[in-house]
Amino acid sequence: MRKRSKSFIEALAILFTLLILASSLFNQNGTELGQPADFYTFSKEVSLEELVDVANNYNKAIYLPTDLPDNLELTTLYLKYSPLISIVVYSAEGNKDYKTAELTIEISASSSPPSYNELVSQAEASEYKSAHLINAWPVSVNERAYAGEINEVRGGNGDYILLIIAWIDGMRYLICCPTLTKDNAVQMVASMSLRTK
Repeated sequence: MRKRSKSFIEALAILFTLLILASSLFNQNGTELGQPADFYTFSKEVSLEELVDVANNYNKAIYLPTDLPDNLELTTLYLKYSPLISIVVYSAEGNKDYKTAELTIEISASSSPPSYNELVSQAEASEYKSAHLINAWPVSVNERAYAGEINEVRGGNGDYILLIIAWIDGMRYLICCPTLTKDNAVQMVASMSLRTK
């Protein structure tokens, strides 16, 4: 029962990320699930310093990667203040659109992260998931997360993307990286470090 509950919570987290990252989301049969509110309408573009300040006001810490593959660079950050949710956008082309950029990281508070053993149990039930313990952080890697229209928006092929969920110091990091390999993405997560002013 606990295993099913954790799988359901992870599925909800993935669905929320995909709703934010795509202009609309379709299920496997092509039935429309709805038009989510665009994250742009209830967030604002901020600097890294402002994101760190706001997180500090919530007694939260922000971790971001220091080793980025494929010439990716931080292009912008979007922030919603209450509850605290941020989308960090990386691109090699200067793209600021979280729907089409090569790498996005959604950061939100997480009250009860799963244990590494729980992630291992979930991974054993899936051909495409794997569990990792990176810098003592529980990390779930899904090599075939359903992408809905994300790949159409990006001009990519297929219905699946690489999605990583990392739990670090009370925050959940949903990392959507459709252009990265699993090895590059895991190495990038390992390079995540605390950001301060």
